[in-house]
Amino acid sequence: MKDIRMILPNPASDTAGAASLLFQLDGLSIIHDAAGSMESYITFDESRELEGKRTVASRLSRLEAITGDDRILLDKIEQECAGNPPPFVAILGTPVPFTIGTDLEGIAAEAEFATGIPSFAVNSGGFEIYDKGAGEALKKVLEKTAQQPSGHTGCIVNLLGATPMDYSPAEIDDITQQLLARGADQVNNLTMTDGMEQIYKAAEADHNLVISVAGLPAARYLKQRYDIPYTIGVPFDSNIEAKRPAAQNRVLIIGESVFAKQLAHIVSQIPGVTAVAGIIGNDDTEIFPQVSSIRLDTEDKIINELRNDYTVVAGDPLYRLLLPPGHNCVFLERPHRALSGRLYPFSEYQLNHYLNELKRCLT
Repeated sequence: MKDIRMILPNPASDTAGAASLLFQLDGLSIIHDAAGSMESYITFDESRELEGKRTVASRLSRLEAITGDDRILLDKIEQECAGNPPPFVAILGTPVPFTIGTDLEGIAAEAEFATGIPSFAVNSGGFEIYDKGAGEALKKVLEKTAQQPSGHTGCIVNLLGATPMDYSPAEIDDITQQLLARGADQVNNLTMTDGMEQIYKAAEADHNLVISVAGLPAARYLKQRYDIPYTIGVPFDSNIEAKRPAAQNRVLIIGESVFAKQLAHIVSQIPGVTAVAGIIGNDDTEIFPQVSSIRLDTEDKIINELRNDYTVVAGDPLYRLLLPPGHNCVFLERPHRALSGRLYPFSEYQLNHYLNELKRCLT
């Protein structure tokens, strides 16, 4: 019962994470479910224009889904691919096939054999956070479609884990411009504005920058397969000095693991400030292990943590609803699309605006 959310919406399921990650690549993404998951994705989670995109539902009846008649799904895949072959086929799992143990990997292998198109399954079951599905989808599309490097000039950097669930287009552009200013000759975000051409050439990169936990599985794969080094972090301007030492202040930053931990790490350098990263999704010990963090993966945990004496709380505006009565903390808003969906517009600010606002609250 402690996992039930009474106030906050559920963060986008892993199905939405996978569908969001693959959206820009124009492959055939099939959300395999009898009903419900596709409607949830297009109504609450996806803010981009769906017209012309090949994200579809399998539309099996309940009986077809439960009895596991794979031929029906395979026939639909072949029909979708006929005449206009997509660059890949992705079968995205949902609660029904997950519960009855549908062999999605086997179906994907049969689909690839029948169509000759690279096919894979994302074994999301709709019960985990979006970044798991996004991470699995990015790794698998690279495994299936990335080509052998053929040589290049200049320094190429891939952004791994760029999705609108975690970053606005303005923030991705800001990260890109910062990397170009610091010596990169080309920056590919692969999944936000780029397309399959950059996915095909992903192994050409000299370095990978992991900007969300969803990019970590792909970074490890590219390191193992092509020996491409990677760094975890978000390029904030961490050299911005506080005007004066802060008083004894405690800061809670709630959000995705890489973003929240990176920001907590920077802010904790201000004298007198203790910063804690509240992680709402998946985490990894490789991500800023020196930063104090706590998993806030249930509403109950968030409520209990907000009862502590924090000077500043930073996160999605919906977290205001969980603040205890009479609180006197400063609340700094940054909408997190994975949580609040379309309720708030994308940020128009660059990342350092958010960092500066946070520092202004503390000094």
